[in-house]
Amino acid sequence: MGIISLEKANNLLWLGRYTERVYTTIRKFFVQFDKMIDTEEDQYSEFCKKLNIPVIYTSNEQFAHNYIYDRDNPDSIISNLLRAYDNAILLRDEIGTETLSYLQLAIDKMSGISRSKAPLLELQNVLDMLLAFWACADDFIIKSDTRNIIKTGKSMERIDLYLRLGSSEIAMFSEFEKLQSRIRLSGLDFSNHAMIRLSYFLYCEEEDHPEIEEMERKQNMMIALEQILDF
Repeated sequence: MGIISLEKANNLLWLGRYTERVYTTIRKFFVQFDKMIDTEEDQYSEFCKKLNIPVIYTSNEQFAHNYIYDRDNPDSIISNLLRAYDNAILLRDEIGTETLSYLQLAIDKMSGISRSKAPLLELQNVLDMLLAFWACADDFIIKSDTRNIIKTGKSMERIDLYLRLGSSEIAMFSEFEKLQSRIRLSGLDFSNHAMIRLSYFLYCEEEDHPEIEEMERKQNMMIALEQILDF
C-alpha cells in the first residue's frame, strides 16, 4: 500500500462507497416517490427488499419521511451521508478542507428537508453538493492513489446498487471498466480471481448459459464484488 496505511485506505474506500450510496439511492428514490404519489398501496416494500434493508415502515408517507432523514434509522439517506462525513473528517489532511466542505453542505441541505414543502427540490440540491464533492476531489486531492481509492469505492458501490435496483447493461459495463482501471491505479491489493469472476457473470450471455438464472447471476456478481478487496 506504500505510504497509505490500511486504516486510511479503508476510510478512503468507504468515503467513496457511502457518498455513492447516498447519490444513487436519492436518484432511485425519485423514481420510487413518483410511484408512491400515484397510489395508496404499499410501494416501498420491494424497494427495501432490493436494498436488503428491513421493511419497518407502515405507509408510503412514513417511508418517504423516515427513509430520507431519520437519523435513528441506520439505513436512511441521512445516516449514510453522516457515515460518509465521518470518514471524510478522518481524512481531512488527505482530501482537503474544501472537498470536505461539500459533504457538510450536503448535510446542511438534508437538515432542511423536514421543514421544506418541496423535499425533492432539496434532495436535488444534495445531489448537486455531492457532484461538487467529486469535482473538488478531482481538482484538489494531490495524490492519484488517494483519488483512485475513493473512486474504487464509488465504482464498487455503484455496481452493487445497480445490481440490486436495476440499471442498463451499458451503464453496468461502463462502471465495471472504470472499476478495473481505478483499482489498478489505486495501489490496493485486490483479488484478480474475484475480478475475473465478476467479469464472467457480467458479460456472460443468457443463451450461452441457460442453466444460470438471472437472480443467481446477480448473486454471484455481488459475492464476487465483495471478494475483490479483503481488508
